[in-house]
Amino acid sequence: MPSSVTAPSIRISVEPLTQASFAQFGTVVENPTRSHSPTSDPPQAVVANQGTAVKYLDVTHVTNFYNLAPSKKSAKAVVNMFVCSPRKLRSVEPATSNTASESNTEQADQVARQLFDVNVLERHPYTSQTFIPLGLSPQDKTTQYLVIVAPTLPTSKTRKDADRPMAYPLRGPRPRPSLLDVFAKARPSPFTNEASPPASAATENLSQRDRKGPGLPDLNNIKAFVATGNQAVTYGAGTWHAPMVVIGEGTVDFVVLQYANGVGQEDCQEVELHATEGEGITVALKMPFAPSFQVRSKL
Repeated sequence: MPSSVTAPSIRISVEPLTQASFAQFGTVVENPTRSHSPTSDPPQAVVANQGTAVKYLDVTHVTNFYNLAPSKKSAKAVVNMFVCSPRKLRSVEPATSNTASESNTEQADQVARQLFDVNVLERHPYTSQTFIPLGLSPQDKTTQYLVIVAPTLPTSKTRKDADRPMAYPLRGPRPRPSLLDVFAKARPSPFTNEASPPASAATENLSQRDRKGPGLPDLNNIKAFVATGNQAVTYGAGTWHAPMVVIGEGTVDFVVLQYANGVGQEDCQEVELHATEGEGITVALKMPFAPSFQVRSKL
């Protein structure tokens, strides 16, 4: 049963999906030579396939923190397909709105004619999740998809939040190594005649960065990005995000890569957003679609 949280009345505008703007939530996967927002640290490239291809290394991070889950049940990598139909939008007239993000709202209201209501957020606390669209042309402006994410709040000390069944990855204190462990690491390897290498600092930093913490979503700082057909997206482990939102005229097929162990609350956690006043959290869309654009179905 999803937890229920109170949502503020905020109307947010979308922004282009770039690695720089999305960095705190995960990774944008795209051809660096075709990106409209090249990063200062592009992926390393090598020649492959007998000189007929360029291979970009480590373009996204596939993480598995299920060793930190309460059940200790191991997970396996799974590849699923989501066939996502266009979401239902509602039409509005430009209007002034008294929200916590007034300047952002005013800017959105100047151009918005369609709204998407954000009613659910979810996260996968022990695994990253990568969405790869199939067959969606970068030039197709009649069908696109939204990436809606929120930062994570610190853990609340209130009794109400303490009672929530919200599992999360939390690494305990490291035990001090024994003398036996120290000497074991110094012993030459029987296979390479070299000392055992220390744990990778890059891997440890990655783990610390990708774990988002145990808190609920920070709804006052929710963001929405619009992606093109040549972009895949990876949500970092523990990132709060809306279920996939396709907007426009056609369905979009996504190949989805993640880990799972079959334990419901460890694989996926959801919160339902309920506004006590106002319209709640909505995404205002400046529609780039053809005049014949119609929403055909709701996912």
